[in-house]
Amino acid sequence: MKISEVLAISGKPGLFKVLASSAKNLVVESMLDGKRTSVPGSIRVSSLNDITMYTLKDDVPLQEILLKMHKKNKGAAVLSHNSTPQEIKDLVDSVITNLDHDRVYSSDLRKLVQWYNILIDQKALPFDPEDPKESEDGEEKDATKDSTTAKKKPAAKKKHVAHKPVAKKRASAKAAPSKAGGNKATKKG
Repeated sequence: MKISEVLAISGKPGLFKVLASSAKNLVVESMLDGKRTSVPGSIRVSSLNDITMYTLKDDVPLQEILLKMHKKNKGAAVLSHNSTPQEIKDLVDSVITNLDHDRVYSSDLRKLVQWYNILIDQKALPFDPEDPKESEDGEEKDATKDSTTAKKKPAAKKKHVAHKPVAKKRASAKAAPSKAGGNKATKKG
């Protein structure tokens, strides 16, 4: 399973796998009980790939933290998310030494432990690497963007050139009445 396929949904416990998506909603499956549900686009949804945790230096991606926990615990589940806040804090501090406890709350640490245990139960850790085709496609997309940008620039110049004669006509149209008796026109208006 790829980390980009795992979602956290605001207001719903646990993690979810993406089954299908459309412009208006997502169809997801709960990793806790396997139930499928539709999530409207108005609900806040976060991919685990996009989540980071605050440290005293830089933010650390959640994927890196989960992989460190997996390596340290040799693929075994850790203590329950219902353990005492101090036990959870000690566990996470053993993995991330410089965690910023002023900005990371105990509820965040509980959620981290719960998510880790869910991913272990689903045998999702370690995550599958993202497809190399996607990274190649990303490079190809960059090349495509460059060629698209190159195509757009002349088109923009053509539009700009097309607008210049219109502007000249307007300017000449405005200039012509002022030369031919603009004073009379201003006196009437």
